[in-house]
Amino acid sequence: MNINIKYYVLTIASIFVALGIGIFIGFMLDGQKIFSEQQTAIINELEQKFKELQAENNNLKNTIQELNTQMGYYNQYNQIIFPELVANRLIGVKVAIIETTNEFVYSGMRNALLKAGATIESITVIKESFNMGSELDKQNLINFLFSRYGVKVEEKNLNEFVSSKLANAIVTGQDMDLINYLKSNGYIDFTGVLGNTDFVIIAGGSNNKDNNVTTIDIPIIKQVKLLNIPIVGVEQSDAKYSYIDAYKRQHISTIDNVEDIIGQTSLIMVMEGKEGNYGIKQSAVNLMPDSFVSSGTSGTNLKR
Repeated sequence: MNINIKYYVLTIASIFVALGIGIFIGFMLDGQKIFSEQQTAIINELEQKFKELQAENNNLKNTIQELNTQMGYYNQYNQIIFPELVANRLIGVKVAIIETTNEFVYSGMRNALLKAGATIESITVIKESFNMGSELDKQNLINFLFSRYGVKVEEKNLNEFVSSKLANAIVTGQDMDLINYLKSNGYIDFTGVLGNTDFVIIAGGSNNKDNNVTTIDIPIIKQVKLLNIPIVGVEQSDAKYSYIDAYKRQHISTIDNVEDIIGQTSLIMVMEGKEGNYGIKQSAVNLMPDSFVSSGTSGTNLKR
């Protein structure tokens, strides 16, 4: 009798275990099916999104190509119109260019001035600070300045003192010895002739956070203004550290995109008398002046 009861108990238990295993297997099969269906749906959705992104990317490529084509047309148009627009605007204007860094090339600006009829009397490029170099170099410069001007300049004041004297020499033409010393000792590059200056362009901006705008550029601006010669400050739009705000505090006109035709047009208009702060950076007040002054007034309307 006990054997029969044990048999029945084992049989019933076996049946329930079998049912449990069957239910578990069925659940797993259903779960795998659901997971497979969800995975398939996700893959389909991703494929659809990829197709949409691919189509959008192709559309953007086409748009960029169209814009580049249009930009090419505009550039051709500008290259044709610009010389006609600025021709003879600066006839008779003698310009001195002072580049306070050798990080940028201002050939486009120079060509624009020539197209407008200006004469570039001199180009000065300051290659390095006057208080840089070895102790011997600095002492030699201090000794030269003492022999030339009778002033014992402290090392910390070299930039300000030399920059001011350099600006004075460029504008007045009275100190070729200073130019020769600075050039022969690698502080500057200089081409052209001194003096005979109607307008000074100071070209700054830097890619170096530790720049010399306050110790070189500002003394130059102040000295040129003391000589009652108009001066405009320019830089390229890609300069990481802009000098424009520092220039503006000296109350001079500025252009922050002088490497392109818009900036070059603004420069010529400023030299005709359209004072202001122009360009594409936050420091600019307007993109460019609203109009040229009347033709034929070049050289007589320079702001001082």
